[in-house]
Amino acid sequence: MSAESSEFALEMRDVSKSFPGTLAVDRVSFSVRPGEVHALVGENGAGKSTLMKIMAGSFADYAGEILVRGKPVTLHSPAAAKANGIGMIYQELSLARPISVGENLLAGRLPRKKGTPFIDRKEAARESRALLARVGLGRLDISAAISEISQCEAQLVEIAKALGGNPAVLVMDEPTSALSSAEVARLFDIIRQLKSQGIAIAYISHHLQEIFEIADRITVMRDGRHVRTCAVSEVNTENVVEMMVGRSLGEFYSKREVDIGGEAFRAEGLSRYGFFHDVSFSVGSGEILGVCGLAGAGRTELARSVIGVDPLDAGEIYIEGKKARIRNMGEAIDKGVAYLTESRKTDGLAVALTVGENSLAGIIPRLSRGPLYSGRGNRKKVLELIDKLSIYPRDPELPVRNLSGGNQQKVLMAKWIAAAPKVMILDEPTRGVDIGAKEIIHGAIAELAAKGNAVILFTSDLPEMVGLCDRALIMRQGHIIGEIGRKDMSEQSLLLAANGEGEFVA
Repeated sequence: MSAESSEFALEMRDVSKSFPGTLAVDRVSFSVRPGEVHALVGENGAGKSTLMKIMAGSFADYAGEILVRGKPVTLHSPAAAKANGIGMIYQELSLARPISVGENLLAGRLPRKKGTPFIDRKEAARESRALLARVGLGRLDISAAISEISQCEAQLVEIAKALGGNPAVLVMDEPTSALSSAEVARLFDIIRQLKSQGIAIAYISHHLQEIFEIADRITVMRDGRHVRTCAVSEVNTENVVEMMVGRSLGEFYSKREVDIGGEAFRAEGLSRYGFFHDVSFSVGSGEILGVCGLAGAGRTELARSVIGVDPLDAGEIYIEGKKARIRNMGEAIDKGVAYLTESRKTDGLAVALTVGENSLAGIIPRLSRGPLYSGRGNRKKVLELIDKLSIYPRDPELPVRNLSGGNQQKVLMAKWIAAAPKVMILDEPTRGVDIGAKEIIHGAIAELAAKGNAVILFTSDLPEMVGLCDRALIMRQGHIIGEIGRKDMSEQSLLLAANGEGEFVA
């Protein structure tokens, strides 16, 4: 078939990729048409990210055939992928945070003054602003460092950077994982604009509701293999879940038995000026307390201040009725409070270290003899954690960077389960993981509560909040504005309350 007659912007035929001991992608075919969003879904470890990385030229040793506009191509490097019109947007942003928006946008292709080695700053500014305008950021200061802009703006800058290469195919890997619902809607408007321009979009997401809103076709993968490709209109959420994991959606949020004991943790009048103000709440042993709010409500800032990462300007904390002063993470752990951060790679894990080293990182002082620590003799404990959370591959010596995102999240969960805290604070514990990994993490959370631990859950996943929590506090603009009990909790009541409406808002 000639390039001119091909209906596909990109087509992969019987593509395979192996890693030592693992066949990650097994003869998978995938295609995307110009002006189409083709979603790729599957559990962590299903092979979808590996398939996308093959598309982006990250692996030189794949098998199978790839065609761009009907023409066979070899994508053995990112440069080759870009030269063939393929742009990649990763879940973990590739932007350099210390340098400016403009420098990031034009990295590697800054315009030069004619006949000189000097940068044409006027042209660079013009190109940067034109790219930002394509993603709705025309007013963003191109001289601002990436570290000075919001996560949503950084995500859109990443897309604008990819558009600078004039791609025919844009590959998006979990582009909404750090965005609020309003920001997701904004991104989808931009995706629709890109579709109208004839750009083909391959889209990976664990959020099935997004798939049904933005995608035209869907491909399901499982265990490295192709399961089914069809129009989104031909399936529903339950069908897709069953194809991914072989079980119905309802099984993931079955209600647990609740036995709440005495007060385990209490906050009184907590304030960090400019972020949250006069926040008070308590949580009992065995209780899962949710904290719900829109992006910018102050949830993460509250969690970080409670465990001493950021300072408190006012207020008191009590653990099992006793006043506790927590000035850093070490003191928090010593007092029985653990914190699972929303950013596993930035704050949660040392990805260059092994699964075993990360799993035990929170309890090194307990495992040390005086000033000396040796990891020897702890293999059994690590394997128990691996089995408990179904971490794959089952290898304590494997560097965490070699794991899929969902398995990395399980390692982070294992790290804090090993600490055996009285109070577990979880900030977006299942962000960016598949349904199977989510079920395992939910089971671990429920088990913590069943053992009498208090759990404080900060999540933007409303089904997760409804399925796990015994109560939910509603946070808005740095204040607690209401509370919803278990029997009244629903996605609708939480969403209304988070927007400052409904009967549960004080």
